[in-house]
Amino acid sequence: MIQQTRLHIRLTPGSLRPALARTTINEVRGGPETLLRWLETQLGLPTLEAHRASHVTEYATALETVTDSVISPSLETDRWATASELLSRRDELQLSGWDQEHSDTLPDVVRDLATAADGHRFVFPSVSERLQSVLNALDDGQTLPEHTCILADSSDRWPVRWQRVLSRLTTQPIDEANLSCSEGRSLHQAQSIVRGGAIETIELDDSLRYVHTLSQSAAIEFVAATLAENKAELSRTIVVCEDDSLAMQLDGCLTRYGLPTMGASVSSPAHPVLQVLPLCLTLCWEPVDPQSLLDFLTLPICPIPRKAAVALAEALTEEPGLGSGAWEKTLHSLCSDENDPEGKLRERLDAWLFCDRVRRDSMISARAVRDRCALVAKWASGRAMLMADQDEPQELLVNALHVAAGQAALLGELVESQGSELSQPQLSRLLEEALSSGVESVGSIQANGGPVHVHSLAEITDACHRVIWLGLGTGDASACRWSADQLDGLRDSGIQVDDGTDALTSLRTAEARGLCFVEDALLAVLLPQDVEKRWHPIWLAIRTALSETARDNPPVLENLIQSNDVSSLTPFTFAIESKQVEAPQGLRPVWDIPVELLKDRETVSATELQSRLACPLKWVFSYQAKLHSSSIAQLPNEFQLKGSFCHKVLEYVFGDGDELTSVDDAVACVEQVFDERLPLDAAPFAQPDKYLDRQQLRKELSHATRVLVSTLKSGGYRIKGLEVDVRGEAFEKPFIGSIDCLAERESGEEAIVDFKYGGKKYEQWIAEGKAVQLATYAYSRSKEAGRFPAVAYLVLADGLFYTPTGGPVHGDDNRTVVEGPSIQAVWNEFESAISGAESWLTDGGLVPARPLQTLEEWPDGTRIVLETNLKATECQSVCKYCDYQHLCGLRQLL
Repeated sequence: MIQQTRLHIRLTPGSLRPALARTTINEVRGGPETLLRWLETQLGLPTLEAHRASHVTEYATALETVTDSVISPSLETDRWATASELLSRRDELQLSGWDQEHSDTLPDVVRDLATAADGHRFVFPSVSERLQSVLNALDDGQTLPEHTCILADSSDRWPVRWQRVLSRLTTQPIDEANLSCSEGRSLHQAQSIVRGGAIETIELDDSLRYVHTLSQSAAIEFVAATLAENKAELSRTIVVCEDDSLAMQLDGCLTRYGLPTMGASVSSPAHPVLQVLPLCLTLCWEPVDPQSLLDFLTLPICPIPRKAAVALAEALTEEPGLGSGAWEKTLHSLCSDENDPEGKLRERLDAWLFCDRVRRDSMISARAVRDRCALVAKWASGRAMLMADQDEPQELLVNALHVAAGQAALLGELVESQGSELSQPQLSRLLEEALSSGVESVGSIQANGGPVHVHSLAEITDACHRVIWLGLGTGDASACRWSADQLDGLRDSGIQVDDGTDALTSLRTAEARGLCFVEDALLAVLLPQDVEKRWHPIWLAIRTALSETARDNPPVLENLIQSNDVSSLTPFTFAIESKQVEAPQGLRPVWDIPVELLKDRETVSATELQSRLACPLKWVFSYQAKLHSSSIAQLPNEFQLKGSFCHKVLEYVFGDGDELTSVDDAVACVEQVFDERLPLDAAPFAQPDKYLDRQQLRKELSHATRVLVSTLKSGGYRIKGLEVDVRGEAFEKPFIGSIDCLAERESGEEAIVDFKYGGKKYEQWIAEGKAVQLATYAYSRSKEAGRFPAVAYLVLADGLFYTPTGGPVHGDDNRTVVEGPSIQAVWNEFESAISGAESWLTDGGLVPARPLQTLEEWPDGTRIVLETNLKATECQSVCKYCDYQHLCGLRQLL
């Protein structure tokens, strides 16, 4: 005997799970799409499955036949978005009874849609056309199996085309169940209110609890702890949470408690595998965005071999641009005969990174985009097959790769259907459509005996014991697509388009019905982010009836925990355990390190000597312990990039050393190299949104070049070289490092110019005799030249040339001569200070963090590298770019 099919159908879209703890046969639950699929299956009607993008593409072609209409300007401006919106309107109109015929009483836009449909045969059927096929099959004598269609909404709320289908089914209205909670309890009152009963003040009891949390993490921990304390209620508890990410976090917390999980999942286009396609396409535009290129190279699953991707990413962090000096050096090493004898790596890099590019303000050929899509599809499908053949394949990852291949193939088809060329915005629109589906990520399985996760109260379709409502805010309902005048015109033509009332009423009725199924208790948890949303209408109805105290001052979870008052949330209680929290690392001005672990370096540099005197602890961490910051690749910040790029341009122009040309010629040469190298060595500033920044940087470098060349020429200097390696030794050790600019007069007198991008401190350093970096470089040259050279700072951003009276760089009025000691005197003081403050390295092993010590504890001479009059908000120069502030305690962890 064949059991009769029972269809539980509502107007609100979406599938519905079976009743809790019940197995069902011949039972179907869901919305209109669920009913339509069942009808087509029973009547043997094949449905052409197609992505919505295919429908939009087909409809756009039909719309283009309509000329000089109200839709023409929009279609010309944004073909895809216009076609998508008008397709939705057409489908809505058809369900409301429109036969796509022209009528003068229809709104202008509808008449245009009628013109587009005239004589056009669509391959992909709309929902209305599928419904008509169902009606035609029934009219031809086909019959449906015995069934009962239980409608949650009266048929007159359904669109006209649906009403015709429903009239051919065996339907019955849903039986509205009685309020499940016992009469006299707070939850019963709330259920009565949302069902339309009289509003009366609700005094909260153990059937209805309302709590406010100050953090999302605390809310999740609270819910998990509550479930852990009441394990007998686990399988009879439903968690209502609209936010899938939040539900997945709760699953993670349940796992930590050793509880069965809900199997929450989230579908997102942000899956790393799905980023290959959009990032690959960004490489088609010139200049290449280095951040997009870096993101591509650092993807967890990347088409570029990992070793090569890491090396190229490191090159980008040094000089951010495809084609920079660091990039070309790395590429040459990777693809050398030794490392890539068969040329396979070079072939792969050429395919993925060196495609034909077009400027961002130009059109890109559809063929070029299609080729990139084909490349991604081939890689993703091939990688999926390889992973599927493994002994223990990662099914979720394999599925994501298949989705990525499908999206790439779909985009290729969409692009090909749009014409021979596309603009960047048009391609972005198509890419957005192709990536819309995303990939489902499942953090935990849906375990037996665990709580049930639903997105909405409307998904509760049978009696349940307890509900935890996690998050009381909600998004806005979809607005009606039609204006009031258009709706009137449609009604006058006999087309009854829903203005949103029927759909919203169906949803709110289903939500109210779901709430009324709760038998024992409801816990409402207000999250911090809810205050930025609108109240969920069901909760708003309940909240309005709460007493003033309960409504406006709900108990705060963290305060209840602090006062150990969890009983006020009965039956949603949990255990509280107090633990002593270990205090974070405090300030440690002196570290006791075994002296045998410390040893002197074999070489010295300006930076190393300065750190050694200013903060021995930093020196130990860096040069002895060799502690380094994270190796995660990231582009340099704008300030660093400006400085390094300006250095690089000046090195390209003056690096070989020679007699100086005229100022104008030098500036012109610098500007030419700036323009040539910017997209290669500093590509972030070559992007369209950085126009003002790069123009300002170009202007600054031009002015700085004018000041530098004018000063040196007027002083009788020629440039010997830029980035000149230092020579000699100090403290009986070889020097390492390089001098930014080394100049020389005919007499052999040298000058050192140190380039700094920006800052106001350099004039003060010269005046106070603290230019220790210049002093170190000058000392290194003095051994070879027999005397200390003149020195200066050139501040590139401001075009300021600072040189001390004690050994100035000769020149004209473009320089600023600062009253200050000779650089030899600075070195002597610096050398004496280092020699007199080395006991920590050889005697007791007590390594000081001098910026944390009092002034009285500083050894003599250390003030040459440490400031004595800092403001409370300032820190020592040696601390500004230090990676160890959390270790010494200068920056707290908490």
